[in-house]
This record gives sequence, structure tokens and C-alpha cells, in this order.
Amino acid sequence: MLDGRNMWIRAFYDFNPEEAGYVGWTMESGQARALRELKDGDLMMIYGASSGQTKKAMRSHVLGFVEIEARPIRDDEKASEAAQQAKMANGDGGKWTYGLPIRRAWRALDNMSIERIAPDTYDSKTGQGIGTWGRALTPDEIETALKIRVTEVNVFGEEPVSESGRTGTAFGEEFFPSKAFPGASGERTSSYTDGQTFLYLAKFDGDGAALLGRPKAVAIKSVALKIGVSNDPVARCDQLNAGIPPAAKGRWKIELQASFADRKRAEAAEQMFKDKSYKLESLGGEFFWGDSMDAVLLFSSIPNVSRF
Repeated sequence: MLDGRNMWIRAFYDFNPEEAGYVGWTMESGQARALRELKDGDLMMIYGASSGQTKKAMRSHVLGFVEIEARPIRDDEKASEAAQQAKMANGDGGKWTYGLPIRRAWRALDNMSIERIAPDTYDSKTGQGIGTWGRALTPDEIETALKIRVTEVNVFGEEPVSESGRTGTAFGEEFFPSKAFPGASGERTSSYTDGQTFLYLAKFDGDGAALLGRPKAVAIKSVALKIGVSNDPVARCDQLNAGIPPAAKGRWKIELQASFADRKRAEAAEQMFKDKSYKLESLGGEFFWGDSMDAVLLFSSIPNVSRF
């Protein structure tokens, strides 16, 4: 299941966030409903509309996913000149003018029909209404959707995606924390004592929104966070900062740490943090986004972690 996010379905003629970085409605009431029911970071699964304007191979098939920002805009605020001209040329100049910005987007790599992914929510008899207005998927349908392989693509008006972001893996891996990575076991060729190990919580001390390419207004109290285990948290923090340019103002800093007798116990505590991180948004792997106080309270609630 997603970390507290909703996922809707919408039908598009095409999937082109590189040129049109928004999800739009023709009627302002559609935008208003979305603003009532969606929040920053919620997702939409886009499928091909059953229309002559949609390429035949795309009709009723999942095209991709988008992450939205719950903020009202007009279409021309987040679309390229080419996209606006194409819209006018197709006779759609007055359509989908009331929008919500797209922050991130992923193109589907698996050729999956919408009926297969959303058998309960999608109804071919009322497909036009669902495609136009949108409808929330059930928890089971979301679980199925998260298995679709995707690749992240650029969004008009947002920072370009780095090559490392073009994953080609299951969509769910973009949001779920990874399992705590176990230390190597068995005979080692070098001398190593698997003794005292620390669980640490690091916070990015700087403009976390800029680090993630997000508008500052999206989350005033939110910060970038990292949970991990290490025999030397100070050295680990130095490693995290090694890739940040010296002139940059932001740096990772160890916020809290707790000592465990061995790595196995520390990894179990790390996994407990991830399993209970309901109030935090997973950024994938060991990284999170959210209120630092929520993270501190969660860290402190783990057994054998001192509160002082």
C-alpha cells in the first residue's frame, strides 16, 4: 500500500507530461472536486481514452502515472507553446483549462489494460465519466498498479530527471522504503568485529524542497530525512556529504543515534522505523520526507532507544 497517498484513474488522449505538465478539467467544478479530495503527492494512473483521438494501441491501456500538487492553475501556466498549439489545432482550445500541476511522471513499460488493473473501479459502460472526472482506485487495485514497470520522464516546468531516476522497475519501488540491508555473514577475508552498531537518523540541514525539486510552499515544516545503520555514524555522514558541492549551503547532519550490541539488532530497529513510518513520505530506500518531530518521536519509540 502507498504511504497515505490516494491514487485516481483518468483517461487522456496521450501521455505527454514532457510538454503538458498538468492534469486538466474542462469544467471548474472538476478541478474543485479534485482539490477537495486530493492532496500534495497524490497520484493518478493515466490510461488511454476510448476515442478516435487516441492511438488505437493506447486505448483502454495504462499509459503512465503522475504525481500532482493540489494547487489550482490554468493550462497555459504549465504547458509548452507546442502543446498549446497542438491543442488548438485539434479543436480542443477550450478544454481542460482548469488544472493541477504535475510534479513527477512515469511512463508505463508494461502493456496492461485498464480493466485488468482496475476491475472494480473501471466500468466500460461509464468509462467516459470516469475518464473525464476521475475516480479513486481500491486498495487492491493500487497494489496491482504498483507492480507495473515504469520509467520516470521529464515534466514540463520541473527540473529534468537525472539518468539515475529512469529506473525501469516496478512503480511501487519509487515509494516504498527498502528492507534493511543485511550485513555480510560467514567467513571474511579481512579482520572485522561485528560489534557495537548505531542506528542513526540524519536530517538535511538546508533547502530540502530544492534538493528534491519541490516548491517550497508544498511542505513548510517538512524536511529530508534518512534512517540507517553504521559502525561510525560520523564517518557515514561525511560519506553522505561527499557528493555535495563545497559551495552548497545544505548538508546532512546526524540528528539522533542509538547504540546496539551488534549489527543484526540495529538492522531490526531500522526496519521497525520503516514499518511504522506512516506519517512520513517515503522517497525510496532509506530516505523520507516529513516533519522532523514526527521522525524524532518515531525514532525514540523504538525499543532500546534512549529518549534522552
